[in-house]
Amino acid sequence: MRVPAVRPLPLERSTRRALWASIVSMSFVALVSATPQSPFFPVLPSKVEPWGPLRWISDLVGLNRLDASGLMFVGLLATVAAAVGFVLILREAWNGRLSLRAVVILAIAYHALLIFLPLLFSRDVYSYAYYGRILTTYGGNPYVDTPRDFRINGLFEYTWPGWRGTPSVYGPLFTWISALMTTVVKSPRSLINGFQLLAAVASLGTMAILARLVGWVRPERAVFAAAIIGLNPIVVFHVVGGGHNDMLVALFVAAAVALLFARREMLSAVALGLGMSVKASAVIPLLLLIVVVVAHAEPERRAGVLLRYGGVVGAVWLGLALPFLQAENPTLGLLEVAGHDSWMAPGQLVVRAFSGIGGLIGGDEFRDPAASVARIALFALSATGVVMIGLRLWRDASARRPQALVAAWGWALLIVMLPSPVLFTWYLVWILPLAWALPRVPRRAMVILSAFFVVTQLVTESSRLPDVLRTIKLPFGHPIAIAVALWVARDFIRRLRRNIPFDAETASHELADAFESGPRARESLPAPTGAPNPAPAPAMRRR
Repeated sequence: MRVPAVRPLPLERSTRRALWASIVSMSFVALVSATPQSPFFPVLPSKVEPWGPLRWISDLVGLNRLDASGLMFVGLLATVAAAVGFVLILREAWNGRLSLRAVVILAIAYHALLIFLPLLFSRDVYSYAYYGRILTTYGGNPYVDTPRDFRINGLFEYTWPGWRGTPSVYGPLFTWISALMTTVVKSPRSLINGFQLLAAVASLGTMAILARLVGWVRPERAVFAAAIIGLNPIVVFHVVGGGHNDMLVALFVAAAVALLFARREMLSAVALGLGMSVKASAVIPLLLLIVVVVAHAEPERRAGVLLRYGGVVGAVWLGLALPFLQAENPTLGLLEVAGHDSWMAPGQLVVRAFSGIGGLIGGDEFRDPAASVARIALFALSATGVVMIGLRLWRDASARRPQALVAAWGWALLIVMLPSPVLFTWYLVWILPLAWALPRVPRRAMVILSAFFVVTQLVTESSRLPDVLRTIKLPFGHPIAIAVALWVARDFIRRLRRNIPFDAETASHELADAFESGPRARESLPAPTGAPNPAPAPAMRRR
């Protein structure tokens, strides 16, 4: 007797539109990136250029015949389209109208596009390689010596001028990775490809960890957790295309989350310690994890638990950092990076305001001290927010549930990132592995920032801008980021005052409620009898 095959329901119209919007827009960005003299290129070494089918199609449609202004305009259209496509497909993923298989296939395809593209949007790869060569080629210490001390190296002319006299600001683990990379590969093209491949493996690995974990603890959010990484144009083009080490931080954060739910708190702390050894940002969730572990212990055992966790994580970090420790730069670049800024950071509004007020009061010599006061105030504000989260975790046992703790990590990183005077597009990936656990306001804030930051860098090298555009600068940080920072701050303060859990959805109406829900989905088929319910998230054990 023949049993009729069960055919899957056809895709919703909104899902088909979102899929096509994502595919077409991401391909559009790739084509602009495959055009010679693309505005998305930083300074490139000779013979490093796009190739293959993307280059052929770009030439075929005539993108190579456009001047700098024309390419910038086309790049604007492409990035805006990519932002729209990303938001549309993320909505379908959130509402369960998109399969995990489709997300994985698209993510792999988008990452594969980068095989045919050169370095995109940033020169940081040259700094990575330079610090590695300072260690392996010149026998120096990258936390003391700078690229300017070894100008004979062929990478010097490609390194961003502002970083040529700066020692490494990256963690010791990444310095060893850079040293290994420069030992294995030598040519500039191979170094670019090597760091891009490392970022791509970290990106897909992060997506795989999240898809498996969230499919177990919150299956209705699994597709969203994978899509916000794998289909994100910032991740694909800015982070992986730029070969940024921030994707390694995201990978270690995702691993720490998975280990937390597996009741492996010590290994979770070690994973965050390794992430901290790439970039210091991972120290925030690490400190909050240790607060929770110590709070769970019996009062008489807390000092011992603290020493054990601090000792293990400290030993891992010290083992990586010991060859680089010295008195000249004891923080290994932390103070150095704190002195930099970026135009899109909301904190720049405060820094520039203080600088202007200082100039009005005491003249030009008061501008820099006033700006330093503003930076210290911003860091103090962020530290206060993190301390308040830590106090909630210490006092409230319900806030120590794994999902609530993961949401607390996301809140804390947002509180540190948004007011900071240093904010680059690729910093968003620190929080993306935690977005699935966040409630509406911070979760939507991450989507909004991901969408708008795609469009912030139309021209990587400002010298390529037309003269009239080169003189136009925003007087303060990116207005969207400022609005998002205020929105997140309002929700955070409300949660503290009303004792609302960090991961709880609230009944109040928020921006994009109607949009996120999207068109009404067709009635789903009833679940088969006897189907098991999703496994509940395990509670952390008392130590």
